[in-house]
Amino acid sequence: MIIDLQLSNLPNLPQRETIVEVASNLWAHAEVVALWVGGSLASGAGDRFSDVDFRVAVAPDQLTCWKSPRFEQVFTQASVVGQGVSPFGDDALLHHLVLSNGEIFDFLVQSTTRLPTQEPLLILGCRSKDFERLLIRENCVPQVERQAVSGEVVQDLLVSFWINSHKHRKVLDRGLDLMATLGLHVEQGMLLRLWYIEASGWDCDDVRRQTIHSLTEIVRTIEQVLGPQALALIGASMRDRQELYQAIERNRQTVSQLGRRLAQHYGFAYPSALEATVLQGWQAFLTGQQREQHNASMPR
Repeated sequence: MIIDLQLSNLPNLPQRETIVEVASNLWAHAEVVALWVGGSLASGAGDRFSDVDFRVAVAPDQLTCWKSPRFEQVFTQASVVGQGVSPFGDDALLHHLVLSNGEIFDFLVQSTTRLPTQEPLLILGCRSKDFERLLIRENCVPQVERQAVSGEVVQDLLVSFWINSHKHRKVLDRGLDLMATLGLHVEQGMLLRLWYIEASGWDCDDVRRQTIHSLTEIVRTIEQVLGPQALALIGASMRDRQELYQAIERNRQTVSQLGRRLAQHYGFAYPSALEATVLQGWQAFLTGQQREQHNASMPR
């Protein structure tokens, strides 16, 4: 058992000072069974902007006391200026904290009956041999959730893209330009997933369900293949009607080419009739918009 706090392995980053302070203040309370740090600061991949993934384990009958901790007694150097709490079942609570020094501090308190999250971790202190064994067992890098690519799933994704893209003309015709940006963001998520499929040969599922940690591998993989081209497309400006038109058309052109390559590779029929219908409708919409602008400019 690690009865005394072990703080020497903490990374030499600005967050270290806060971690040492919090761990020292908490370890003075006998009901605290274990303290550890997870995430990037534990794996060695952290930087000065990394969140602090701080973990606390207490006996089951002590957990209710941690629903509303007196954080002013825990954080004595930097105060808590923003907080929210997310329960995880009946045996864990995650307090999302922002400190006055700008650090994001995810303060998780769990029962000793709950299995610790599988992640890289640094054990700071542990008063239970059994729980220490659990921490050691779960100290590993979780794999990115990915699955084998299904041609049927990719086909459905392409169909969803074109159906979503077809709605742009309706939204823009109603003058809801700001709403069009939301549809484009949905398409960008689909495009990232398609890029990842082609680059890696794996499917990462909906990128909107990913975390920063799991998205890192996805983004690195895409950037390794596409370089600055990916950001140039995803980060394209959408400040006015003309830029919205350009963003919509760039997305379509990219998905059209990418989708056909994936269809050939994974052996499914590309939805070319759907694409042609969407593009035909788009051209009719643009023609109508130009006619309206012309008529509006004519002298009365």
